[in-house]
Amino acid sequence: MHQSFALLFLALSAGSLFLAAFLLLTGVVQANHKANKWLGAFFFLLSLLLMELFLEGAGHPQPLLIQITEWPRWAIFPCLYVAVFTFVHPLRRPRLLLIHFLPAVIFIIFLTLGDKVQLPNWTGVIARYFFFAQGLVYGVLNLRILMKHQSHIRQVLADRASDLTWLRNFVYAPLVIAGVWLAFRQLPIVDGLLQLLCLGLSLYFVSAAFRQRDVYPGKLSEVEDWPGDVPNESTSARRLTPNQIAILKDRVTLLTDQHKPYLDPALNLHTLADKVGINTHELSLVLNQGFGMNFYAYINGLRAEEAIRLLKSGKYGRGEMEAVSIRAGFNSRTTFYAAIKKKKGEKPAGFLKKD
Repeated sequence: MHQSFALLFLALSAGSLFLAAFLLLTGVVQANHKANKWLGAFFFLLSLLLMELFLEGAGHPQPLLIQITEWPRWAIFPCLYVAVFTFVHPLRRPRLLLIHFLPAVIFIIFLTLGDKVQLPNWTGVIARYFFFAQGLVYGVLNLRILMKHQSHIRQVLADRASDLTWLRNFVYAPLVIAGVWLAFRQLPIVDGLLQLLCLGLSLYFVSAAFRQRDVYPGKLSEVEDWPGDVPNESTSARRLTPNQIAILKDRVTLLTDQHKPYLDPALNLHTLADKVGINTHELSLVLNQGFGMNFYAYINGLRAEEAIRLLKSGKYGRGEMEAVSIRAGFNSRTTFYAAIKKKKGEKPAGFLKKD
């Protein structure tokens, strides 16, 4: 491929990321405001990295300009890590936040000093491959955040549709970017195709950023301490005795039997806790120790029972599965089928009343 096309693809990639960074940093996206500031910083620094490659490819005569675009390189993945963390924990900040940016500060200092400081030969190897290593490390850290989120979200929401599926695009971004960057340095033969790949990835990430929605509905954005699969034994367990758990279990059962709050598709742990008259940690403890399941499993089990009752009523046919799922409180077809299959080991159509 002609070099001019390769440079064009790099310029378009850098430009699209820069524009996305500007829009995110200026608050155009209303949801997840704090996290989007970090995501905007990630896009901006990534656009500088691509601009550096563009200047190098174009043979720009000003090395200082290339250095300026190279300086923040080691801060790219830490910015994305903080963004992913803040999407999931909007009221918290990562531990040792400044430590994540320490390598970038050291990198800038050494680049500024230039030839004034004589460094060992092995530092050149580290500088060459550290960015790639960062991508691997932060890819794993982001994946760990997502896995924890998927576990915790089932304690407060009862539907997979409420999960941050779009966030996976950014969880794997460090691995993809590091791989492409290494290919740029090691595989000049495919020059041109890599730039086209960069443009495609840039547009994909930008599109994912602007398709995002609120992380947690309603009051859940105010909940800072998420209950885990098993609430902390040193706090909630001391407050609730086995007898109290049994009493609260009866109260939850009575509430769900009489008022059927699970028919509300927006039901979450916070809302149900308010209805029961206890806090989210206590409700999570009652569900785990009293019912032997988390919020996700408990609510969807009740919805599955309601759906089966509707299917057996004879009022619905095979073409009305979506109506049944909505009436039962589901807002995801996938969750509807999975919940009934798990509850009874049979597909929903098997419960339709035979003529």
